[in-house]
Amino acid sequence: MKTRGISLILSIFLLTEGIFFETPRVEAAPAPKEVTLTIYAKAYTFAQDAPWVLAEAELRRRHPDINFKFIEEGFGTELRPQFLTSAAGGSPPDIMMTDIIWLGEFVENNLLLDVTDRVAKWPEWSDVVDTYREATKWKGRVYGTWLNTDVRVLVYNKDLFKASGLDPNKPPKTWDELKVMAKKATNPPQYYGFGFPATLEDEGPMKFYTNLYSLGGKILNDDNTKAAFNSPEGVAALEALIDLVKIGVTPTSIVSGSYNDIDKGVFQGKFAMGTMTKAYGLAKDLIPGLTPEIYKEKFGVAPVPYAPNGVPSTMSGGYLLTIPKASKNHDLAWELITIAACADIQFKYTSARGYVPTFKSLMSRGDDYASVDPYFSIILAQLPYAHFRPPVPKWTEISSEIQKALQACVLGKMTPKQALDLAAANVNEILSE
Repeated sequence: MKTRGISLILSIFLLTEGIFFETPRVEAAPAPKEVTLTIYAKAYTFAQDAPWVLAEAELRRRHPDINFKFIEEGFGTELRPQFLTSAAGGSPPDIMMTDIIWLGEFVENNLLLDVTDRVAKWPEWSDVVDTYREATKWKGRVYGTWLNTDVRVLVYNKDLFKASGLDPNKPPKTWDELKVMAKKATNPPQYYGFGFPATLEDEGPMKFYTNLYSLGGKILNDDNTKAAFNSPEGVAALEALIDLVKIGVTPTSIVSGSYNDIDKGVFQGKFAMGTMTKAYGLAKDLIPGLTPEIYKEKFGVAPVPYAPNGVPSTMSGGYLLTIPKASKNHDLAWELITIAACADIQFKYTSARGYVPTFKSLMSRGDDYASVDPYFSIILAQLPYAHFRPPVPKWTEISSEIQKALQACVLGKMTPKQALDLAAANVNEILSE
């Protein structure tokens, strides 16, 4: 009885005491943060898993607390105007695929985020080829990193070499050798020894620029305030091209059509040699059933010939991944960029499409690109010698003046010095505005 009474009292005590204690509450997990990242890029970059599908998946994995929504906007030639329109309206994307020649225009208009401090903390930044790291800068500051690039190489028709008594395994290395071999490989009007575009389009003067840099010249001065292409080096660079027209190994018809027509001519037996990018892809488009083996049998690829007393050089272009300044997601946008443009994903992207990577660690992997171009090792070896058109805001107008100078010389209307001096005067006026 005594024990039973004590138990009853204890039960009553616990029940009454329980009135004064709240049952512990289980806190609900916080709702995932909602983040939308908008990407403006060329449409073809969304055609395979690399770069965007892989990069987006990795960003999600790193941030399980964030519910990401990715808006992918793919464009063609309208990429630049669409970005400018969206930026003017206050709703730019979070990531912008920027052509290297747009860089100055976008930065001068306060549209891009300075990422100099960010790249300094990115472990893979030191792996980017030196010339390409420098090309990401405007006035000493970095505004993005590379998605892909291109470089120009000499492409030659081995059948025309053989028909002309030339060794198909010994392409020219210097301008002098090019001139001699081009003369031997000319049989007008059936075919000519060397083709280069002198068309009124930005690609037109590329061979002139390559020659210019081989001699140590520049397109503009160091601070991009004046023309420098009419220097003695510039005159010699242009004279080397015009000499090919004068001796008949390059026809004056190069002033018409498109630069692409000149490139095609090497694969169509119209030119024994020419300089271009993406050669294998163009050849496949023109020649049904072309395989890497047949391509190597019929065509050769080599570095662009350089001046006898000059240095190797080539022209390059390509796209950066940049962050619009008005984006509200700078940190996450940069993280996505460093994933999409890392060496591993850049390899997957470039090897799938035949584009050129920009990492030192990928320069030795030419064999891994053999399916997209059997001469890829030669292409990769040109990266340290690459030069770029200055990304000044008025580049389109400047380029137009140089295009007209080149065409005037090809048609015999002006000497190289006269044409370049006139173009330089016009360019200086454009730059002073």
